[in-house]
Amino acid sequence: MATTDTEFKKTYFMGYSTPNGFVTHLKDGIESGEFTTYIIKGGPGTGKSSMMKKIASKLSDLDEPEVYFCSSDPNSLDAVLFDNLKVIIADGTAPHVIEPTYPGAREVLVDLGECWDLESLSANKYDIIDSTNRNQKYHSLAKKYLSAIISVNEDIMSIGDSALDKVKLDSYFERLSSRIFQKKKNFENKSKSKFRQMTSFTPDGIKTFTNLFENMNVYRIEDDCFAVTDNLLKKLAECAQNNGYDTLISKNVFLSGTVYQHMIIPEIETAFVSGISDGISNATKINSMRFYDRDILKDKHKRLIFDEGIVKELTDEMVSALKTAKDIHDELESYYIKAMDFDKVNATCLKLINRIRSSC
Repeated sequence: MATTDTEFKKTYFMGYSTPNGFVTHLKDGIESGEFTTYIIKGGPGTGKSSMMKKIASKLSDLDEPEVYFCSSDPNSLDAVLFDNLKVIIADGTAPHVIEPTYPGAREVLVDLGECWDLESLSANKYDIIDSTNRNQKYHSLAKKYLSAIISVNEDIMSIGDSALDKVKLDSYFERLSSRIFQKKKNFENKSKSKFRQMTSFTPDGIKTFTNLFENMNVYRIEDDCFAVTDNLLKKLAECAQNNGYDTLISKNVFLSGTVYQHMIIPEIETAFVSGISDGISNATKINSMRFYDRDILKDKHKRLIFDEGIVKELTDEMVSALKTAKDIHDELESYYIKAMDFDKVNATCLKLINRIRSSC
C-alpha cells in the first residue's frame, strides 16, 4: 500500500467509486445547511484543481483547509472545505456531480465554461467524444473488477466473522479503551463521528494519506480477515463518542456497506489503522490472530488462500484499467487546455477568494 504526499495536513479522498456509482461523504456537509458551497463546473483541464489549490493556500491564514483529492488522479483536487469559515469549494462535474439545491442562497455556481474557446472545442468535437467514451469504458471495466473484489472480500470477512472470538475481543477492548480514554465530565458539545476517506484505489495503486497519522500514537491492526478491525473500531468509536471525543472514520472501499478501516481521535492524537504496510513508523501492532479461532481459520485455510490470490489478481487488473482511463483523461485534457483562457480563470479565482474573505 503506497502513501500519498501533499503540502496540506488535512488531506483525504473526495470519495470512491462503487459498482453502483460514486460515493462521497462531502455531501453530508453540503446538505447540512451549515456551509456555503461554491460548485465549479467545467471540462477536464479547465483549471478547477489549480483554482482550488490556490484558494486553499490563499485562505489558509483564516482557516486550515481540508483538501479532498481525486481517486482517479491523486494529484488533482476535487474539493476544499473550510470548517470554521463554513465554506466548501467543490468540483461538481462527473463522476461526482453536484447540483445546487438552493441556487444563489446556499450554493453558488462557478462556470469555467465562460473561459473556453467554443470554436477550438468544436473543431476537436469528434476526438473529444471518442476520448470521453473510451475513458468511460475503462472506468466501467474497473467497476466490474471492483464488484468482483468486493464479492470475494465479503467471503473472506464472512470467514473472519465465523471465527471471531468476541469474548477475547471484548476483554481487549475494555482494557484498551480504559487506557486511552479519560472520561470527561459534563462535556458541553455532543461529540461527532465524521467519515473521511483516507484510503482509496487509484491509477497508481492503493493509496493512503499517511501524513494524517504523523505525530500520533498509532495502533496498526494486522488483519487479513477484516472482522477484528471492523468490530474493534466500531466499539472504540462508540466509546470515544460516549466519552466526549470526536472521531474521524475511513471506510474500507473493498467491502460493501460501512466496514471501518481507519479511525482517528484528534483530541488525544491517537489513530487506528489497518491494511497499511508502509509510511508509518513506531506503531503499536495489534495482532488480530489472537481474536480468531485458529481451528476455524485452519479449516478454511485453502479457501482463504484462494480468495486472497483472486483479490490480488483482480486488484492488479482494476488498477491497470484505471491507469488506462487516466491516460485517456490526460489526452482529453489536452483539448480543453488549448481552448482555455487561463487569465480569465485566474480572474475568476481571485474574485472568489475576495468574495470569501469579505464574507468572513
